Amino acid sequence: MPVFKTYSDEDHDGFVNLVNDVHAEFGYSYDPVLDADLADPPAFYRHIWVARMGASVVGSVALTSAKDGVTTLKRMYLRPEFRGQGLGRNLLRTAIETAVREGWKQIVLDTGAHQQNAQRLYESRGFRLDRRDGASMCYSKELGK
Repeated sequence: MPVFKTYSDEDHDGFVNLVNDVHAEFGYSYDPVLDADLADPPAFYRHIWVARMGASVVGSVALTSAKDGVTTLKRMYLRPEFRGQGLGRNLLRTAIETAVREGWKQIVLDTGAHQQNAQRLYESRGFRLDRRDGASMCYSKELGK
């Protein structure tokens, strides 16, 4: 069973590989603008968690620092062989509980229109679809309700 932990420098290469591998799975390639955070994730995110199986990073989720009480959930990824086992639900729960403890008001995120499993997970945890922006589905969740 994977172990959840706060991101540390030793997770960097595994985190970057996870992001790039999942992007490739869905037909995306590295984009120097959209993926600038991969050079130094802690500089971009207030909180980052990884799921590790031995030495391998098999899952991740991150939250930005909040602006006006709103944080953005980013880098919610799992390797295919670890999906459907509740790991994504646990990563998401960790992010939501942390945002609540921080006193933040809302979490926003976007996911691909073709990622129906991710959409179902977010909706099951109280996120609502706000808009569709091309191939992206934009969701939000009010906290403290």
